[in-house]
Amino acid sequence: METLKLVPLADLPPAVAALAAGATPAKLMAARGMAPLRPAEMVMAVYQLSFDGDSAVRKAAEAGPASLPDKILLGPLGEPLPPPVLHFFAERLPLVRRKALEQVLLNHSTADETFVHLAGRLDEGGLEIIFQNEVRLLRCPAIVEALYFNKHARMSSVSRALELCARNHVRPEGIPGFDELAAALLADPNAVVPSAPDEVFAGAVTASEAEASGQVAGPALLGSEESEDDAFEEDPGGEAAGDDKGNAGTAFIKWDELKIFEKVRLATVGNQYCRQVLIRDTNKVVAMAVVRSPSITDGEIVAAAGNRGVCDDVIRFIANSRVYVQDYAVKQALVNNPKCPLGTSLRLLSFLHPEDLRAIARSKNIPGALSTAAKKLAQTRNRSG
Repeated sequence: METLKLVPLADLPPAVAALAAGATPAKLMAARGMAPLRPAEMVMAVYQLSFDGDSAVRKAAEAGPASLPDKILLGPLGEPLPPPVLHFFAERLPLVRRKALEQVLLNHSTADETFVHLAGRLDEGGLEIIFQNEVRLLRCPAIVEALYFNKHARMSSVSRALELCARNHVRPEGIPGFDELAAALLADPNAVVPSAPDEVFAGAVTASEAEASGQVAGPALLGSEESEDDAFEEDPGGEAAGDDKGNAGTAFIKWDELKIFEKVRLATVGNQYCRQVLIRDTNKVVAMAVVRSPSITDGEIVAAAGNRGVCDDVIRFIANSRVYVQDYAVKQALVNNPKCPLGTSLRLLSFLHPEDLRAIARSKNIPGALSTAAKKLAQTRNRSG
């Protein structure tokens, strides 16, 4: 979105221009919605006053979108206001103000950048209005990307948006695996048909939120009962994978039947159990989506760094991350993982504690050159110590 800026006084309604040039008490009254202005003038005044030189006026104007009632907002937000004004209100309206937000979405003057912002923060009801605006989706692929990574978006709606882009040769740059999806679509018209109902995928997200607040005791999504290979030997929630105590209505996903875009979405916005399953996926796009997920925890990174079953790309990604290798546990896990590039492992040896270095020297599960280097380093430390 272009930088929000003052509207020139000449372009303001006369009443708003006079107010903006007036005294502070009058400005404060207007910023709080208590000035004798028409609704459209009030909306413009609140926006304009958010740039005022007085901090109290600015603060009151910033709170204006949330405090102004619908009887003032609904009419003006449906009119051809300047795009920055609509964006200002879109950023500050709380989600409970559904009617006001809908007016912004239905306004032809609303900028695509505003749609991108709302696509990333709205819940299911508001998102469906965005999904229906196919002209904007094709004109601005960033909207599709924001919808894709919004955990509240229905999987079926996401699939239709991806199909729309693929068929019209529009490429959302930020969606992992999109090229594979587009190729699959050309080969199979049903490639983007969801493999499970929306409720099943939504369960991954709602459970993730509940787990964050300590309300869920076990995994939210399990592999199918017929496919035990998809279950973990150890349940991440601390209970057996088959035990659904406290998980009434648990949905079952057959992981091997998921489409790539479904896997990548679950890897990105799903819960910890989803990530633990999908990081072992044979498709490196899926595995990399897990390690890049904004929800992944430090503990999961440590586990991935030491997991010999994940793809080489994941190990290299962690090893090359300056942030992750600051963690001693990550350093130790990488050195113990034969999939870690030898040069990286040799470099990390010098950071290991003496007892861990001796364990590396005795290990039979790492390259011989690494264990030899560990022995020499341990001997050097003993002589100098």
